[in-house]
Amino acid sequence: MEIAKLTEVPIREVWQNEAVDFTPWLANNLDVLGEALGMDLALVQREASVGSFSADILARDQDNRQVVIENQLETTNHDHLGKLLTYAAGHDADLVVWVVRDFRDEHRQALDWLNQRTGVETEFYGVVVKAVSIGDSNPAVLFDVPSRANQARKSNVSTTPGQTTEVQELQRKFFELVVDRMRTKYSDRRTARPQNWLDYSTGINGVVCRASVGNGQARVALYIDVGDQTRNKAIFDRLFDRKNDVERAFGEEFEWERLDSRQASLFAVKRDGTVEESDTALSQLADWIFEKLSSLRDNVIPIAREVVANLDLDPPEAPSSEDEGEE
Repeated sequence: MEIAKLTEVPIREVWQNEAVDFTPWLANNLDVLGEALGMDLALVQREASVGSFSADILARDQDNRQVVIENQLETTNHDHLGKLLTYAAGHDADLVVWVVRDFRDEHRQALDWLNQRTGVETEFYGVVVKAVSIGDSNPAVLFDVPSRANQARKSNVSTTPGQTTEVQELQRKFFELVVDRMRTKYSDRRTARPQNWLDYSTGINGVVCRASVGNGQARVALYIDVGDQTRNKAIFDRLFDRKNDVERAFGEEFEWERLDSRQASLFAVKRDGTVEESDTALSQLADWIFEKLSSLRDNVIPIAREVVANLDLDPPEAPSSEDEGEE
């Protein structure tokens, strides 16, 4: 068998202009970047303003954390590092991502230092973007991540406010069991966090499959919070209209919670369980969550996508930006 040669394509042959070409492409292909980072990313806004400046991309991850993405189709420099921190502060970002052509060692070390000196609630990522082709094929994109947050190390930095408690560490270790099981089936790169829930993307912005353990109870739910109460309730109501189809596809009944006094809505299955149990009990609980999450993703999400696609409500308007950004 003849083995083809992988050839790197100059970035500027694929995207001539960062603001005009690359940023719109990335905004429409956040799943590719998210796969490299081990998270699900959903676009919130392009050119998200911070005073007279604007961040290239503002997004949310599967845990509804704020993500700021700064692009630079060149070698890293101090100017863009300053912009990155300005945008992160302006949008109170939880995750900060710098996508570049090449990383100087000094700037990679700067991101590593920021990760070492900040708590688990803040993460910095340095990403190198490359374009490659095989023979005469169209270019394909590759993302490498030379600098990333190390949550295990972050969780042990200190005991100052913002660091993890003993219970949070138990939560993280438990959800690592769930993540490991999900990875075997879905090839996800998710990492567990020190919190009592774990979200997986549905491909519907603002709608996630959520597993949670707290107050003596484990729950797997379809959690609906698209940022607008009217749309949330409309999605819930349409799904409730198809309750029989949804539950037949899932294989058991849900508890349906419209939550009229709150913005979000959900429906869920529940059972007893805590993260402070024996290893055997935790393994059984992780098996149960894996089974329910898998059924939710495989059998219910297609129905939810159909409902959202046919929803006759206009989406909420994103705030506009007067600044189209800079390279």
